[in-house]
Amino acid sequence: MPKHLVTAIGLIVSLGVIALGVFLVAMPLYFQAVAVDGQTATVASTNALYQAQVDELTAQQENLDAITANVAGLRSQIPATGQYDDVFEVVGNAAAESGVAITSVTAGEQVVYATRTGATEGDPAAATAAPGPAATDAGTDPNAAADGNGTADANVASAPDVAVAAGRQQVDFVISATAADMAQATAFVDALRAGPRLLNSMAVTMTQSGEGTVDIQITALSYIDKEG
Repeated sequence: MPKHLVTAIGLIVSLGVIALGVFLVAMPLYFQAVAVDGQTATVASTNALYQAQVDELTAQQENLDAITANVAGLRSQIPATGQYDDVFEVVGNAAAESGVAITSVTAGEQVVYATRTGATEGDPAAATAAPGPAATDAGTDPNAAADGNGTADANVASAPDVAVAAGRQQVDFVISATAADMAQATAFVDALRAGPRLLNSMAVTMTQSGEGTVDIQITALSYIDKEG
């Protein structure tokens, strides 16, 4: 066999071995390295995202007191029960009728009804007093407590009023709204007073801004019986 043919065959075999080594060893190692680099980049991106979230939570933690106060303020505007639905409906209807924009309607704590000494319009305390009991003979009525002049005890006549007050509670409401002008603000207040008398002892404050709009602040009481 000629020498140059042997050399050519040896060269071809050497190239084949090299190519086989590249495809069987070098290429898998290369693709594996590329995959690892891709995973490393993904992990680095995920870590950066988590770090951004941690930084945001840390910043929010510094303002935790303010956030808690804001949440408490928002929760105070949500009625705990459905007992106040009628009041919110009255306010909403009055706003729709007059065209004002409601800013907030806040219900206070439900407390025991406090008897008012001075009756105001729309206040249940202004109801006409019931006539007193008919006079009875002290000799036949064992419950008639009389003094030497035959005058009945006044505490007996006031007992029904005490029973009514004991079964009633009151809630204070604060209504904030914005009107386009004073006429619209007045129409809103008149609509509240003209509707069902669920809001009593209303105190209205109107403040006109430089732009002509009117800020309305109303405080009122609503009375609730035990049965709601």
